[in-house]
Amino acid sequence: MTTNDHQYIPLNKLVPWDGNVRKTAGAGTGMAELAASIAAHGVLQSLVVRDAGRGKYAVIAGGRRLQALSTLAKAGTFSAKALVPCHVINGEVNATEIGLAENAVREQMHPADAFEAFRKLADEGLPITDIAARFGVSDTVVRKRLRLARVSPVIVEAYRRGELSLEQVMAFAVSEDHAAQERVWEGLPAWDIHPEGIRDALTEGEIDAADRRVKFVGLKAYEKAGGATRRDLFSEGDNGVFILDPALLGGLVARKLEKAAKAIRKEGWKWVEVRPEFNYEDWSECERLYSEPAPLSDAESVELASLNEEADALSDQATSESEDRLAEIDERIEALQDREDVWSPETLATAGAVVSLGYRGEAEVKRGFVLPEDAIPDERAPEIETGDEPTGAPPFSSALIESLTAEKSAAITAVLMDKPDVALAALVHALALPTFYKRGGATALEISGSPQSLRRVPKSRAAEVIEATRAAWEACIPGEAGALWDWCLSQDQKTLLGLLAFCAALTVNAVRVKTDRAEDGRFAHANALISALLDVARWFTPTAENFFSRVSKPQILSALEEVRGAPPAPAWSSLKKADLASLAEAQSAGTDWLPEVLRSAA
Repeated sequence: MTTNDHQYIPLNKLVPWDGNVRKTAGAGTGMAELAASIAAHGVLQSLVVRDAGRGKYAVIAGGRRLQALSTLAKAGTFSAKALVPCHVINGEVNATEIGLAENAVREQMHPADAFEAFRKLADEGLPITDIAARFGVSDTVVRKRLRLARVSPVIVEAYRRGELSLEQVMAFAVSEDHAAQERVWEGLPAWDIHPEGIRDALTEGEIDAADRRVKFVGLKAYEKAGGATRRDLFSEGDNGVFILDPALLGGLVARKLEKAAKAIRKEGWKWVEVRPEFNYEDWSECERLYSEPAPLSDAESVELASLNEEADALSDQATSESEDRLAEIDERIEALQDREDVWSPETLATAGAVVSLGYRGEAEVKRGFVLPEDAIPDERAPEIETGDEPTGAPPFSSALIESLTAEKSAAITAVLMDKPDVALAALVHALALPTFYKRGGATALEISGSPQSLRRVPKSRAAEVIEATRAAWEACIPGEAGALWDWCLSQDQKTLLGLLAFCAALTVNAVRVKTDRAEDGRFAHANALISALLDVARWFTPTAENFFSRVSKPQILSALEEVRGAPPAPAWSSLKKADLASLAEAQSAGTDWLPEVLRSAA
């Protein structure tokens, strides 16, 4: 027979029971909160104990309360002799069954009940600091629970029914407008009720601290100027701070852009205009001029001519000394030619500059625009439309652009060598330009006959095809250069056109290096060749190694949005860059998606 006797037993007489049913690592979770609650309110639920002999009692149920009491006793805030309410189990009893019954049958309080209990205390006038002290949590935790308690009752009730998760309720708390919260809850489809979607819907049209305007001005500067903000307690960093005075922010942006424009005006431009955003369409009718390498001094000109002469004299020699000297000459010539770009006085007197806010939140300056009324009549070959016009998209690094355009250049070569008709047209075009047009125009062919190197893309599909074709031609033509002329005379037109196509194709140079301008006519002609020849996607597949790991996370997410035709999954933005790059490779596989640099002009 078992009896249940209620007694008050001194804390120092209570000991843990080694058969406690709680075994998991989480059993001690929230111990600080429990200890603070006991210190403020006492032991609200009796411990279940049994006689352990020698005046001690083993705690069968209530081990966490015993641990919290012991913690308070060690801290000196609870006496070791203080009486603790206990139910003493006497007689025949299965202690394990008792412990399991208390833990398994007891229903936990719903978090929404806790939020509302905190709100009731606050409504009764209890300061946040006091609430935090009573329950052993920080002031921030109290503020968060109070914010959750003030979400629309419709949302809270849906949470109680299990239709919403706690993370979703936190997202609704970004706004204090109950009507707006309820519109979003009723309007969003079930599959789109995720925290990020809820926050986006409730903050549509608002300006957060991640906005480029705020980055440009600085959040501290905005607040110093008297700008008010609202903070989402459940968002990390500045993304949870919202600007409440857009007019003030706009004025601060304008003043800072004007300050940047003052420095640009000192450069000597005919005009400088300040705009909040730069739209290429607004300037499409303007001619664009560019800086050029600074002119050589008289001494540098003489030195360069002398070095070129010496290089020509040494080029026919094959000694180690001549090769060493040629290397020195090449290095010096490269140093002389690699000069800083400058704007000529004529360009400064004719053109202007536009100062605007860049997408990264910096003052962006675009120089060299000539207004239609200031344009100087000029005879020139018609320009070919190019797909390399700037679009305002995030720029790639110069190294990545060089790598991608090398892929493009190799792909053009690989296809052009099998298209004698196009190669012949390209060669005739390249020769006719300087013959019939005053200013020559532009071509992607280096018609000096110098084959372009494949060193940047040694493992590409195009490079493999090119080298295989080279080996096939080397097996056909004479081994000695002196015999090549007679060989050519003896070949039919089909053979000669095939060899012409191969040689012309190898002169293609569509590689864009750091010092090149995207608007250079050479790249326009390269895009024209692509339109006539090939689908670049057959020759280049973006992978984590050759593309995605070499751009920023926002650029990877932007690419994923293009690939999928839908915004990336919210969780993707929290991935490490390496994982995101691998994900992008998998998502883009088989889609023929290409970086903008490789897309042909439509």
